[in-house]
Amino acid sequence: MSETWTIRWALICSVSLVLISPVPGAGVEDGEGLVFFEERIRPALVKYCYECHSEESGKSKGGLMVDTREGLLSGGDTAAAVVPGDLAGSLLVTAMRYEDEDYEMPPKEKVPDGVLADFEKWVAMGAPDARVSAAPVEVATEIDVEAGRAFWAYRVPEDVGLPPVGEASWARTGVDLFVARGLAGAGLAPAEDADALTLIRRLYFVITGLPPGSEEVREWERRIRGVAGSGLRQEGVRALVDYLLGAEAYGERWGRHWLDVARFAESTGGDSNSVYPHAWRYRNYVIDSFNADTPYDRFILEQLAGDLLPISDDGEWARNLVATGFLAAGVKLVGEEDDRKFFADVVDEQIDATTRAFLATTVSCARCHDHKTDPIPQSDYYALAGIFRNTETHYGLIKAQARQFSTLLDVSGMGLEEVRVVLGGEELARLEAERDAAAAKMDEIMATIRSGGHVNRSTLRRSRTARDRTEAALQAYDGNGAPRTFVMGVQERDALLETRLLVRGELDKPGQVVPAGFVQVMSPWQEHGLPEGVTGGGRLELAEWIASPEHPLTARVMVNRIWHYLFGQGLVRTVDDFGATGEAPSHPELLDYLARRFVESGWSVKSIVREIVLSRAWQQSSAHDVEKHAVDPDNRLLWRMSPRRLEAEAIRDAMLAASGRLERVRPAGSYLAGVGEGAVGKAVFEPEIRAIEEPVRSVYLPRVRNVLPEAMELFDAPDASLVIGARATTTVPLQALYMMNGEFVRLQAEALAAELVNLPSGERIEEASLRMYGRPATLGEREGAREFAHAMRLAGERRTEREVLAAYCQALFCAAEFSRLD
Repeated sequence: MSETWTIRWALICSVSLVLISPVPGAGVEDGEGLVFFEERIRPALVKYCYECHSEESGKSKGGLMVDTREGLLSGGDTAAAVVPGDLAGSLLVTAMRYEDEDYEMPPKEKVPDGVLADFEKWVAMGAPDARVSAAPVEVATEIDVEAGRAFWAYRVPEDVGLPPVGEASWARTGVDLFVARGLAGAGLAPAEDADALTLIRRLYFVITGLPPGSEEVREWERRIRGVAGSGLRQEGVRALVDYLLGAEAYGERWGRHWLDVARFAESTGGDSNSVYPHAWRYRNYVIDSFNADTPYDRFILEQLAGDLLPISDDGEWARNLVATGFLAAGVKLVGEEDDRKFFADVVDEQIDATTRAFLATTVSCARCHDHKTDPIPQSDYYALAGIFRNTETHYGLIKAQARQFSTLLDVSGMGLEEVRVVLGGEELARLEAERDAAAAKMDEIMATIRSGGHVNRSTLRRSRTARDRTEAALQAYDGNGAPRTFVMGVQERDALLETRLLVRGELDKPGQVVPAGFVQVMSPWQEHGLPEGVTGGGRLELAEWIASPEHPLTARVMVNRIWHYLFGQGLVRTVDDFGATGEAPSHPELLDYLARRFVESGWSVKSIVREIVLSRAWQQSSAHDVEKHAVDPDNRLLWRMSPRRLEAEAIRDAMLAASGRLERVRPAGSYLAGVGEGAVGKAVFEPEIRAIEEPVRSVYLPRVRNVLPEAMELFDAPDASLVIGARATTTVPLQALYMMNGEFVRLQAEALAAELVNLPSGERIEEASLRMYGRPATLGEREGAREFAHAMRLAGERRTEREVLAAYCQALFCAAEFSRLD
């Protein structure tokens, strides 16, 4: 069929259709307007717009689709593309006129004046358009949500009373009474108390992630040593716990735990892995929040809706915006060409992070269909999507280097730390000159393109990058050269978007409109829509719902995370999944008891940590018992403390602490803050990140997705692509090779040897053992040290005393006891 006949046939169909279907912007008898659309407007849309904004091309740049009437009327991410009868309000016309540099469409050349005049006439006519999309499919669910409420995780925690003491004369806290009940049921008894030195080292690592110094070991052993189980011993333990909870190192340790859950990283990951230079502010916010013991319900509100909370001053506003970096710092495929897909993926990632982190629920599994195992209909997913679709995410990136870029939030002058210095007049003038030259070059290239001339694509790309990079560099400072302060975060949309369920999750298969709301099965109010009278997008209401003491999951999930970090496994071992595919709790009443205690404490994380570590169950020895192991091989009943390997950060930090090189003061900003915008591999090279050996705590090392510092990568630190509440623990030869031959390990051994050589020879091995193992050296270790030195002399190696000590210290680092926590 010829093109002429195609247009005529479309015209016949559209005129026939208009007789039975009213069209917005055109009267029923407005055949003339529809003829004009088919002859003049539709062909122009196909020629100039479909390449970037149609289903056929698979692209929707700016979120705009022009191959349907609804697409033009609803517009993209910014505003309606066409407002019938309103030329000034129709962004499509503005873009075609080239009146705004940010909206010049089509981008390669301006449409002919005649085509522009046709579009202006068409909009003035009321934008008649007979194209009618197929009726949305109505998707039903077969899930019985009411029956699903019977599952243990969706019932509000009960106010559990303490079990009777009975035979549990060994119990010290309420926690012990629940543990005692489980042990008695299996005919088991708890292990003996851990000795004072083991308990001191355990407390230091679990609460602060650092080993005790030699003098601290001696002091606390004196205060805690005594008859196991005596009141005097417990008083000493309580004093040590309070001391450690008050240390700055506590927030660095427990903040790192939350950063795993928050999938924090300083790059986008994915296709280009672009750097987030401002992500470090969220990291510091988390650390400071744990040190301040910010109530957990407030912690939730700040991260999910900090921009919507009441404030007392600008400083509080800026801090709250930093907190919403939780929603902004996730993985982003910034090379995605389809804007609609990118937007949908960002929303999906935010839903997944929110529901896994705070609720240990895999709601994102319902994106394409009803959840396969949990009572979560697909409509519940889109109810949450309706909330996050009305959230603008500000994460930065340079326009020329990422197809999907965004602005940042400017909080200059609001009291946040700034890591850049004020520029002098000459430096500021240099930036302005570079910006002006790059902009002039780009203007010249665009003029060539518009006049029909040819410009090499690589030249265009380089020039656009230079323009955007120099503009970004200049915009980082005000007119006086003072640095402007930017943060990643979110904001509520001014104009709310409608949300439709997508059949099989496909963008081109819209179903029914789904009102914004919550997940039905876990709603404490037995309702899942937004409360009556809400005019915003619902994100604040969502945060308040999650932070409610009546929520069936929130308190349970957090106390289970705390238990996991203290014992090495949670009461629910699947800490990120409380659903049907997760494990049931080993002690359900204990979980509910702690959840209630958590809420009653004012949502204090420190109070729950304190209560658990003061329990007899937590202070047990890790000694193995063959008979008990036969009954409970996984130690789910807690008949001893399970030994475990330290995490990557604790291993590295312990080496720095033992060597005396650990820098305790928090560094300014982040290594990546000085790199600026750009992709990993261009702005910063991977070998630089892997080889970083700064003597700061590991939580302050750069956290780039897919590229970690060597020690972090070898000892199973996650790369932050997903919510990680429980890290994997592997044992591979490379770990041993790193400890034996690694440059970082060698430097710490040499630094420790440099301090030990100044001590009397009889005290050196003792001091090394106290620093590394938290206990005096054994007789066998002393003898082993002498044999080690003798063997080196027999080998004919001419080494100084300091070099021998360094080699011995490195051997101690390599021993399993150094990286094991009993």
